[in-house]
Amino acid sequence: MHINMKYYIVTIGAIFIALGIGILVGFNLNYDQELSKQQSQVINDLDERFEALKETNDNLEDDLDKLGKDYNKTIEFINENVDKIIVNELTNKNIGIISTNENNDYTKDIEDVVNKANGKIAFSIVLKNSITDEVKLKEVSSKIGTEIKTTSDAIKYIKEALKGEDASDKLTYLQELGIIKLNTLGNEYTSYESVVIASSAEEKVAKTQFEKIDKNLINTLKEENKYIVAVQKQANKFPNIDLYTKDKVSTIDNVDEGVGKVSLAWILKQGNMVGKFGRLDSAESLLPYKK
Repeated sequence: MHINMKYYIVTIGAIFIALGIGILVGFNLNYDQELSKQQSQVINDLDERFEALKETNDNLEDDLDKLGKDYNKTIEFINENVDKIIVNELTNKNIGIISTNENNDYTKDIEDVVNKANGKIAFSIVLKNSITDEVKLKEVSSKIGTEIKTTSDAIKYIKEALKGEDASDKLTYLQELGIIKLNTLGNEYTSYESVVIASSAEEKVAKTQFEKIDKNLINTLKEENKYIVAVQKQANKFPNIDLYTKDKVSTIDNVDEGVGKVSLAWILKQGNMVGKFGRLDSAESLLPYKK
C-alpha cells in the first residue's frame, strides 16, 4: 500500500505531541511531589516558629504579671509611707494654691501635703464661677474703684493685691463681693515661688472653664515667672488636666493618691520640671525623676 508523505508527517507530529504531553505530565507529577515536600517543610517550620513564639509569649506574660505585682506593691508601699517620704522636701519653699472650681474645692488637701513636707502656704484662694460674669465684674469694679471688665482683669487684680501689705483687706473684700473665697493667707505671701492650680471640671464644661479661667490664670502667673503645677484628683476620669500641657505646665492627675502627693512634693521642690505625671494613659511617668 502506498503511504502518503503527509501520513508520516502527521504520525511523527502525533508522536512528538504525545511525547511532549508525557514529559509535561511527568514533570508536573514530579513538581507536585516537590511542591508537596516544600509545603510540608514550610508548615513544619511555621509550627516550630509558632511554638517558639508561644513559649516567648508565655514567658513575657509571666514577666508582665510579675512586673504588675511589683508595681502594685510599690504603689502600696508609697501610699502607706507618704508622710515619711515627703518629710522636709519643701523646707524653705513658699507655695501658693488656687482652685479654679468652687464646686470641688480640695485646696485643704494640697495645703496638707505642703505642710507635711515642711513647706509654707503663701495663700490659698478659690476663684468662684462669678469671676467670669461680666455683670458681676462691673459691680466689683465700681465697688473697689478699679476698672475690671474681664476675668483676666480680675485675676491680675488679685496678683497685684498679693504684692502689697494690704492684701488681706483687698482679698477679704473680693470675698465679700463674691468672686473669690480666701482660705488662707500666710505671713510671707509676697514671696511665693510656685503656684498649685487645683483643677476639676466635668467634661462638658472643662474646655470652656479652662479658656475662661485657667488660661488667664496661667498667663498672669507666667508674667511673674512663677512655677506652675496643675493637679486633679484620680477620681476625675475626664483628663481635663491635659489641657494644661499645651502651655508647658507640669501636671499631676492623681494628687489625692499617695503617689500623686509624692509627685507634687518632688516637683515643687525642684521648681523647674515640666512633665505629665500620674496614672492616666496620657501621663509620661508615674513619678518625676528626683534629683
